[in-house]
Amino acid sequence: MGRLFSVITTLFLIALLGMGCISFKQPIKLPPTQGLIGQVFEQKGNAMPQKGKPISKGQGYATNIYVFEPTNMTSVSSLSGGLYTKPATQLLGTFPTDSTGHFSISLPPGKYSILVGYEGAYFVPFFNQYNELAVVQVLPSLFQSMDVIINVKASF
Repeated sequence: MGRLFSVITTLFLIALLGMGCISFKQPIKLPPTQGLIGQVFEQKGNAMPQKGKPISKGQGYATNIYVFEPTNMTSVSSLSGGLYTKPATQLLGTFPTDSTGHFSISLPPGKYSILVGYEGAYFVPFFNQYNELAVVQVLPSLFQSMDVIINVKASF
């Protein structure tokens, strides 16, 4: 009887130790580690720098940020003043800004074309020396800052 009690006790202790190794916690979701962060602004009216007045980026503008594969000028048609048709390259994602134009986009490392929705078209914030549309490079473990100023309705 004493031997049976000893075996049962040993098995119970082994079971308790095994239960201690099992985790019942939910997996921890880590925050995004790289991508783009910034704000979209809209300039209207006279945007000429004036003596004694600070230069204004304009007002925060709620819209969508469109992330495409790196895109060349040959894949879009110009509409007017920085506005273009949808590129022929693949759309990788659409990301809304908040009501003041702020955005934070988590992306894997790589190169992307970043376009901004504006009045039914795509606003291109800049071009590079290879005629690529707003190409940015996302690096590992880094959020790159990017402010966009839509100046279609501004005069200079």
